[in-house]
Amino acid sequence: MTAAASPGSPESTNSTISEVGLYRVGPLVMRPDISPKNVWTLFFVSFFGIAMMNTVGVMQPYVFNEILKIPLDEQGSLAGNLTVIQEIVALILLGPAGALSDRIGRKPIFATGFLLLGLGYCLYPLANASWELAIFRLFIASGVSCVNVMLVAVANDYPMEKSRAKMIATVFIFNGLGIASLPRLIGGLPDRFIQQGIDSIWAGRFAFWCVTALCVTLAAVLFWGLKPGAPSQLTKREPLLATLKIGFAAGRNPRVALAYTAGLVSRADLAVVSTFLTLWLVQEGIGQGLSTGEALKKATLFYIIIQAMAVPWAPIFGWILDRVDRVAGLAGAMILAGIGYGTLGMLEDPLGTGMYIAAAFVGMGEMAANISATSLIGKEAPDRGRGAVLGLYSLSGALGIMFVALAGGWLFDNWKPVGPFLLMATANCVMFVLAIITLVATRGQTSPVV
Repeated sequence: MTAAASPGSPESTNSTISEVGLYRVGPLVMRPDISPKNVWTLFFVSFFGIAMMNTVGVMQPYVFNEILKIPLDEQGSLAGNLTVIQEIVALILLGPAGALSDRIGRKPIFATGFLLLGLGYCLYPLANASWELAIFRLFIASGVSCVNVMLVAVANDYPMEKSRAKMIATVFIFNGLGIASLPRLIGGLPDRFIQQGIDSIWAGRFAFWCVTALCVTLAAVLFWGLKPGAPSQLTKREPLLATLKIGFAAGRNPRVALAYTAGLVSRADLAVVSTFLTLWLVQEGIGQGLSTGEALKKATLFYIIIQAMAVPWAPIFGWILDRVDRVAGLAGAMILAGIGYGTLGMLEDPLGTGMYIAAAFVGMGEMAANISATSLIGKEAPDRGRGAVLGLYSLSGALGIMFVALAGGWLFDNWKPVGPFLLMATANCVMFVLAIITLVATRGQTSPVV
C-alpha cells in the first residue's frame, strides 16, 4: 500500500484505489500481500488446531486404564503432573517461538508444531511407564506451544486493522466447531477398532496413530498454503534476543500490559472449565445416585451447551469489538465471564435447570474474554516484533493455566468443588476493574491502524 497521505491528495486517492484489489471474505478485509489460499489455509487449520492440542486430554484416560493400567487413585495426580510439564514447556517455548517466527516466518514454526504433535501422539500409546509418558508429553507440549502462538500470530497478521476483531472471531468460530466435533470422533476410534476384532491396547495405539496422520497432513497443508517468508510488516530483521526484548519493552504500554494480564485470565477461564467442570458434575451426579456413566453423560451435556453458546457468540462479540474501544470491550467481556463463573458457584443443584443458564453465561463469557484479550493485543502490538509480543501474550496464558490448575485444584480438594469457579469469578472481576482504570488512564490514546 502507499504511504499515508492527506485526504484528497493523489497519494490518498491511489491508496483508496489500491484497496479495491484487497482480498475479502465477507466483511473481512485482508492485507495487500495475503491471497485467498493463505486465508483459507488458516481457516482450515484453525478448525483442527485447538482440537488437536486438546486430543491428549481426550485420549489420555484410555492410556491410563487400558495400556498402562494406572490405579484409579493415582490417575488424577498423574494427569495434573503431566499438565504442569506441558505448561512449563509452554513457558519456555512460547516467547522464543513467536520471536523466531518474526525472523524466519510463520509457516515453518506453524508446520513444525503439528509435526511435533504428531510425533508425540505416535509415541504416547507406546509408553510402558508413567515416566515415559512424561518424556513423550514433551513433544506434545512443544507442538502445542508452536501451534498456539502461531494461530494467534497469523490471525493477527492477515487482516487489515478494521477487520482484526472479526477475523479473530472467525478463527475462534473454526476453533469452536473443531472442539465441538472432533474430540467425540477421535474418542470413539478405540471402540470402533475393538468392534473390528482388534485388542484394546492396539485399538488405542491405532487411534493415536490416526491422530498422528492427521497432524502430518495439517503440516503439509500449512507448507502448501500459508504465506511464505517472514511477516511483511517487518522490514528489518533483528537478532533473536533483541526481538524478544521488544515483547518485554512493549509491556510499558499500559494497554499491552493489560492485554498480557487479560491473556493470563482468559486462558485460565478456558482451563478451569476443561479441568474442573466435568469432574465436579460427575461427582455431583454420583452423589445424587447416578452411575458414573450417567453422571458423565449429564456433565458432557452441559459442556456441549457451553461450546454451543460460545461459537455463535463469537461473531456477535467480534462485531461489537470493532465498534468500541478494545479496552472497553475487554471490560464488558470480563464482567460477563465473572457473572458466568459466579453463577456456577451459587447453584444449589448443579445438575438442575439453573445449570443451563449458568452454562450459557460461561460459554459467552469465556469466548468474549478470549476474543477481547486477543484483539486487544493484536491492536496494541507493534509491527516490529509483533510475533514476540504475541508470544509473550501466549506465555502469560500458560501462566494462567498453571495458576488455575494448582490453586483451583487445592480449592477443589480442600475447600469445595466450586472453589475454582469462584476463583475465576474473582479474577475476571479484578480484570474488569483494571480495564476500567486503563480505559480512563489512556483515554484518547490510539494505536496506528495497519
